[in-house]
Amino acid sequence: MRIYLTILILILCIQSLAKANDIKDFDIDGVSVGESLLNYTSKNLIESKTKNFYPNSNEYYLIEFDSNELKFLETYSYIGVHLKKDDKKFLVASIKGMITYENDFEPCLDQKKIVVDSIKRTLSSSIEEKYTNNFNNLYGMSKAYISDFKVKDGFVRIWCTNWDNKTEDQQGWVDTLNIDLSDQIFLDWLNTKAYK
Repeated sequence: MRIYLTILILILCIQSLAKANDIKDFDIDGVSVGESLLNYTSKNLIESKTKNFYPNSNEYYLIEFDSNELKFLETYSYIGVHLKKDDKKFLVASIKGMITYENDFEPCLDQKKIVVDSIKRTLSSSIEEKYTNNFNNLYGMSKAYISDFKVKDGFVRIWCTNWDNKTEDQQGWVDTLNIDLSDQIFLDWLNTKAYK
């Protein structure tokens, strides 16, 4: 029942964006790209979070919050926010909502398909770019199954990440469905510098 409710909430959230055409028109549980994270939580909480940098560049970092820390979260168990290093305004460059799938990857792909189909209907002028990413083999046999939709000044990205067993054990990571809103500058960095 929880899976069906989550799918319904995701579809309703996406359908409400039918008139959105700029990345800043989209939100993840109310938080949009370009806004200060300080509008939603304290500087102390932001600075207390572990900063997750990428293997080959530290220009941006990821911090994550769960629904116990941010009471306004309704749809997602966790959100991840990318911030630019040394940005004192804590402007959101990218935000993703995450739903976890421990030891059960197929339902993630099923939900991804439902979300992608809904986005195709609501963003009829945007074309899906579908591909996989193996993180340049930095995490063994792990792979992400990605769908991107271009909007003005950014992308809506939906993906399922299937971490291999060794990575799950070493990092404590689980497979996830992710819905990400990112500005174009951040994505250019992610695609050209973060893993290269």
